[in-house]
Amino acid sequence: MELLNFNKKELICIYQVKTIKRIEELNHCARFQINHHLWEKEYKPIAFGQMAVLSDYGIVVSMTAMELNPLCRFYKDDDPVYKDSAMEAFLNFDLDHPEKGYLNFEMNANGAMLSEFGINRNRKKIKDLISYSAVCEANIYDSRWQVLLKIPMSLICELYKSEPLKSGDVFSCNFYKISEDPLIEHYASYAPIKSKIPNFHLPVFFDKAVIL
Repeated sequence: MELLNFNKKELICIYQVKTIKRIEELNHCARFQINHHLWEKEYKPIAFGQMAVLSDYGIVVSMTAMELNPLCRFYKDDDPVYKDSAMEAFLNFDLDHPEKGYLNFEMNANGAMLSEFGINRNRKKIKDLISYSAVCEANIYDSRWQVLLKIPMSLICELYKSEPLKSGDVFSCNFYKISEDPLIEHYASYAPIKSKIPNFHLPVFFDKAVIL
């Protein structure tokens, strides 16, 4: 297992991705906190998530935002949901070849999802590249809203021309809470970002995750 390449301190510092057999087990996985509030915006909603490998499927990510009445005007996939209240997952599954690019999934409380692949801001819609697609399920509750992102392993393998992910594999990721609407403009991240202007497309600031 490639886990042997990590010392104990390094392993504690990166997100450990469990393999689960049922989607319900995601609730028992470690939380990541989206609590780095950036670029001095007043609105700072609490947000967090959990990630795992679902056996015989792929990567699954649950994200929750503690917001009442989230702004959700867009209903179609690949709409600019970042102008609503949105949560986002950015993932790179080939650290040795960053020129291949990374995935971004941006979701609102309606379940509308912008799905792209590319390098920095040079991005293409996933639907224009391959036939596989990710799935977003969204729910609004009294004091929070939640999305469940499901990324088929076939999508990852096709885009990266790779074998299925396995125990010991390492990838990088960042997770975001965002709205570009002037009334509630805000930016928060899981891994901190050092930039003078709002920009989530900076893979140099992604954190590592390891599959257990």
